[in-house]
Amino acid sequence: MNISELILLLKNAQNAAEIDRKREDIAVLIPKVRIMFDYNQRNRAHQYDLWMHCVHTALGLKKDIADDMLYLGALLHDIGKPDCQTNGKRPGDLEKHYYGHPKHSMEIVRDEIIPDLLQKGEVLTEDEQRRLLYYVEHHDDRMGLEIKFLKEHLELGASLTEFQNLMHLEVADALAHVQIPIVAQRAKNCEILAGEYSLRQYELLMEEGESKEAFK
Repeated sequence: MNISELILLLKNAQNAAEIDRKREDIAVLIPKVRIMFDYNQRNRAHQYDLWMHCVHTALGLKKDIADDMLYLGALLHDIGKPDCQTNGKRPGDLEKHYYGHPKHSMEIVRDEIIPDLLQKGEVLTEDEQRRLLYYVEHHDDRMGLEIKFLKEHLELGASLTEFQNLMHLEVADALAHVQIPIVAQRAKNCEILAGEYSLRQYELLMEEGESKEAFK
């Protein structure tokens, strides 16, 4: 399996089993994914082991998104969790938690997975690498409907389309959880931000920028 075949699988699979049957082929291409196989997350928000959660996240993305890196990001978004596992901060909390896992996942993709893929002869342009890292690092950002959230991501260098893609990833990630209230609300907010709502916010920001420029 090469990277193009993996992305095609992630985009076209009809169910999680179709992807899971290829786990060993995927692990030959990206050995680091083995750390997720059968990993019990031991958290009430998760009904799947870590690998199957990521598989369901990739499966939950819309099939017609143009950026292939979003599908790869979905599969790899939680790969840093095993290194980040810790006990809860509240007394009596027996669940496991994963503070800081988005950044650590990004670091694994940046420092281990991408170099290994390039060494194998796979082609990932610098811009594809940038987008992949953006999706992985920010997949768990807490999003509200206020315009400041879009503005923060634009200031990070993301385009509107990349921000909307990230929101699609957050929806798919949330829906691959147990639907406790905080997770369901996250899915609802990000679904709104993935569409026309954030486009209107973007237009307001552009108008504001043009107005400031006119008064310089």
